[in-house]
Amino acid sequence: MKTAALNKKILASCVAGALALALAGCGNDVTYASQKDLNDKKYATAGLDYQDVEDAAKTAVASMLQSHDVQGLQGKQVIAVSDVINDTMQHFDTEQLTQMVIQTLKDKVQGKFYVTRAIAGSGGGEDKMIDRARKLRNNDEYNQETTKEKGTLRAPDLSLSGKVIQRNARVSSSKQRIDYIFILRLASIKSGLDVWSQEFPITKLGSNKSVSW
Repeated sequence: MKTAALNKKILASCVAGALALALAGCGNDVTYASQKDLNDKKYATAGLDYQDVEDAAKTAVASMLQSHDVQGLQGKQVIAVSDVINDTMQHFDTEQLTQMVIQTLKDKVQGKFYVTRAIAGSGGGEDKMIDRARKLRNNDEYNQETTKEKGTLRAPDLSLSGKVIQRNARVSSSKQRIDYIFILRLASIKSGLDVWSQEFPITKLGSNKSVSW
């Protein structure tokens, strides 16, 4: 009985400790460094949150659409989402970022940009059914008039890739600076040249006790 009671106390202490760490990462001692972020965002956490990703996506699209090279693209453009590397201490799904970028881009310029799901890197969502459905050709179990013929897939014109970097630096005995840098690139698949590229920093200030994961 004493052993069971002791185990319960240990478990309770562990849970309390984990909760304290979680609260430290989301505590009120974290703030944004830029005045724009302070004005635009309702709350601040040490880690990356939804509003940070949304802000990075909107800023990226605004920069893209101001680029003369992007403005000069003729006709409909098919984008393949390539690799987007997560170089942070967070379990951050990079597809969330690219999806927001693509959706915002399509909303801003309708009928111009499309995304292929037939091929994708780590930052995108490849639909494996597109390839699997084509393997139904010459399968007698399927009506061959309903299968997709060869040569119907649209090859991409552009590749969207990038990286998200995190850097922590102690600025005093009690404060730390947390930099998140979003790097995004749009390249021409035909020429291999960058059509557009930019980096967008988000900087937060918080207690050294704040956990950014």
